[in-house]
Amino acid sequence: MEYQDLRIVENPTLVREHALDKLRNAISRGLYPPGMRLVERELCEALGVSRTSVREALRQLQAENLIEVGKRRNITVAIVSAKDAEDIYLMREMLETLAVKRFVALADDNAVKKLARIHKDLRKVLNKGDVRELAIMAGEFYETILNGSGSKVIADMARQLLTRVNYLRMRSMAEPHRLEDGMHEWDTLMEAINARDPEAAAKAMGSHLANARKAIVAKLKHEEEQAAAAVPERATAARRSG
Repeated sequence: MEYQDLRIVENPTLVREHALDKLRNAISRGLYPPGMRLVERELCEALGVSRTSVREALRQLQAENLIEVGKRRNITVAIVSAKDAEDIYLMREMLETLAVKRFVALADDNAVKKLARIHKDLRKVLNKGDVRELAIMAGEFYETILNGSGSKVIADMARQLLTRVNYLRMRSMAEPHRLEDGMHEWDTLMEAINARDPEAAAKAMGSHLANARKAIVAKLKHEEEQAAAAVPERATAARRSG
């Protein structure tokens, strides 16, 4: 996704929904990374919509915990801590293991074939080493399972988590061997789904998400420790220069 992709070319009746969808995707796909400040005027120009539409979209993003509004209405993309990431993935494990069991039990052959096509494309993208595209396609993989789970409640709850986790997914995929390990886990999951074995599919999904959780939490903890260690070093350097 690029900045030019944000612009709403048409003049739809529901401009707010279009603006919300564009901004949500821009955050989840890393165009606006965690900690980045968002300026209403710049968003209006990028989207080609009114400030009212942008503000309504931002209010919804705040309700979804994707952005934070500070003093003087300074708006920034929410930063996910290691603890937050761990909790998000634990919730995903509960919801998506149940979703995949429902998917195996309820999905028709067309839904399974669609999932198999995405799985096949995942391997092609993996071979190209395109982490951003792989993360986007992984989201489509999980979304297909949620859509075929037969539960709007499970799908809606899990989908909110997926929106927050998409950027984290790209970070975890950048870890050594995580791409290859993740692909092997998707292979195991797909085998269970093709065999129409709900228990094996749930076990494979749980294992996959647990491994992803460990990878991203370890990375975020390391970054937090480095940031904490850098604070006294900067203070010491400032005293010396002063």
